[in-house]
Amino acid sequence: MMSWLQLELETNQAKAEELSELLEQLGAVSVSLTASSSEPLFDVAVQDVSESKTFWQKTRVVALLHPDTDLDIMLVCVRDRIGAENIYHHKIESLKDKDWVSEFKAEHQPLFFSNRVCICPSWCEQTDNNIPTIILDPGLAFGTGSHPTTSLCVEWLTENDLTNKVVIDYGCGSGILAMVAALLGAKQVYAVDIDPQAIQAARDNIGRNELAKKIEVAHVDECSLPVADILLANILMNPLKELAAKFSDLTRPRGDIILSGLLHVQAEECLSVYSGYFNIDPPVFDSEWARLHGTKI
Repeated sequence: MMSWLQLELETNQAKAEELSELLEQLGAVSVSLTASSSEPLFDVAVQDVSESKTFWQKTRVVALLHPDTDLDIMLVCVRDRIGAENIYHHKIESLKDKDWVSEFKAEHQPLFFSNRVCICPSWCEQTDNNIPTIILDPGLAFGTGSHPTTSLCVEWLTENDLTNKVVIDYGCGSGILAMVAALLGAKQVYAVDIDPQAIQAARDNIGRNELAKKIEVAHVDECSLPVADILLANILMNPLKELAAKFSDLTRPRGDIILSGLLHVQAEECLSVYSGYFNIDPPVFDSEWARLHGTKI
């Protein structure tokens, strides 16, 4: 069985994309980028779509390489093009070949929430237990149900009565929360985002699950949102703080707001901002992540 070389490099936010493209030019079979620093990064609310390719302050760039790759020459090229000061460290490993597709699929299996909804990848066999199921594959837009911020929101939806409710999913990503709301009885759902890629992914996923009649998908700046019974926002701390007054205007009196994308240590600060508009319950935590729920004053 063939072995592969894996080159792991750590760089900064400004050089991550350039380093990834350079490694591909130098013959990498695949390149992946993950967090090396601790801040979360997903559904980032930026004003300019051209700025939407944002990476972590410290980003780990991992390249899969052919076994005959001359790593000494590659590292010289990388340091010359990217700047030695922008490469914080590197690590080289030898990997046995494997069925990467099967391994990826094995890591993504159906998720069940309160026995009321199932999030199932397309390659898994659907269960016969009559639990409503959403078919959703991991993709470019954030949200498969596996991340704690998403699962915390899905759990709230499954634990509450959504019958005939109007719901806004603000920062919809893959559309997962909008689809769960529609599946659990919401009358109308509005899924909005600022990222064209997320909007297209949400439309594709919603169409695949035959929920388009109940869910309207749009760019947040290109639609007129109603006052909702429930507003969901799984984004990040700073956008959440900036949007507090707008979210209040979009939520009916005694309506519900569910906020996530927050680190455990950020929950109290966000709570203090929203307490002027909503009666906020104590935060709910899942490992280092938090969810807030409030009722419009």
